Amino acid sequence: MRVIILLLFLTILMPPIVSDAQVTEPEKTKKTRKTLVSVPVSVSDREGHYINGLKKDDFTIFEDGTEQDITFFAKFDEPLNVVLLLDTSVSTSNSMDKIKDAAKDFIELLNENDKCLITTFDSQINILGLFTSNQDKLKDSVDSIQTATQNGTKIYRAVEQSIQQSFKNVQGRKAIVLLSDGKDAGSSVTKNQLLNLLEESEVLIYTVFYKTGAGSNKLVIDADGTVKAVTDGKKKPKKKPKKNKSNDDYSVYIPAQVGLPSQEEIELVEQNADIEAIKSLQEFSDTTSGRFYLSDNTKLRQVFKKVAGELRQQYRLGYRSQEAGNDTDVRNIIVKVKRSDVVVHARGRFRAKKL
Repeated sequence: MRVIILLLFLTILMPPIVSDAQVTEPEKTKKTRKTLVSVPVSVSDREGHYINGLKKDDFTIFEDGTEQDITFFAKFDEPLNVVLLLDTSVSTSNSMDKIKDAAKDFIELLNENDKCLITTFDSQINILGLFTSNQDKLKDSVDSIQTATQNGTKIYRAVEQSIQQSFKNVQGRKAIVLLSDGKDAGSSVTKNQLLNLLEESEVLIYTVFYKTGAGSNKLVIDADGTVKAVTDGKKKPKKKPKKNKSNDDYSVYIPAQVGLPSQEEIELVEQNADIEAIKSLQEFSDTTSGRFYLSDNTKLRQVFKKVAGELRQQYRLGYRSQEAGNDTDVRNIIVKVKRSDVVVHARGRFRAKKL
């Protein structure tokens, strides 16, 4: 009996060896956890012709100046999963038929293994069906689109929802083709919050700025990326004051309203809003290695064809990056190709996920 009591006493005094092992092992695992970073890359010559046939060994990836091992490589013919995100706010009412026609043209350019999902946004976000490769169903979804009757343009929320919900369980190449005038109104997410999400995401975003609203000036982008307005150089003639036609010996004087903006001031405000919207759309595309395009009624179909062609001319590389310890750990990515006289367009930043 004394022996049993002694054994029980020694057992109580012994340190919890098993418990310590259960605590320390996950800590070791956390320190070595890594995330697969997807890096879409397009390569062209100086004239803009895409270069096909490159192999994994032709590429080198650097994260914060340190070369990384490429653990994943896929050529541009990998099937696509595309969310076609269309602005249906009140400002698009006069152009909706042309937007629908351009969207159908884009659908016809998809391959048989590609899948697409149509989503519209205004004051509400409307997902029209599921991802499908059935082009007839996709065109039916486009035909059902109607312009909103209430003000609101939740661009940021629509992009966020597409990434976090629509693409949640989707594998392979993922892209958003966004058509909008870029002026967000009513989103519950800010532009900076969305940019942070894009830095973590592997979704490409192709943005197409579609001019709406007042203002006759055309916007162009210089080689350095600066957005500016181009006019025809003709000055608008000044209107001569109208003479009062009256048979009476007196006239009635009605003073002009004070404080109302002139037409020129309205156009200038709209122009500045367009420039800021373009900058936002450019940021979304640049952050994800997508492309930005300017468009109008006459160019919209052509632009959608360019987007479809660009999506066909990409490689997808992947490497393992150690996860971050805080939410502000942004890594810089540089992709190099072992060829001379080529232009490489790739994702430039990656926000490492918090442990």
